[in-house]
Amino acid sequence: MSELTFSDVKVHNEIEYCIVQDPDIKVKIERAFLNNRISYYEKWEEPSLFRKLFGDGALRCTLCINSMQAEKANELLASLHLDKGQVEMVMRKVDKTYF
Repeated sequence: MSELTFSDVKVHNEIEYCIVQDPDIKVKIERAFLNNRISYYEKWEEPSLFRKLFGDGALRCTLCINSMQAEKANELLASLHLDKGQVEMVMRKVDKTYF
């Protein structure tokens, strides 16, 4: 019987894919991701004091996905026919590692 060997290298391929403020739009995107087996996680951003006083003060949710699934996610988002103002595309590497 052979032994299993594991590497100490951690793979970190997550990207911040898009930012959504409307809960209904977020649910549409989540359902599309789940139906097409795209794993994701959410990062919620609390509005700053400045945004609470002078801006809209709405909660913002960043959906993060694996970078290998970005092309498929782009196709899904295009098929949802969302307006440009409803989703802010980010496509940048996640700055924090949680493991």
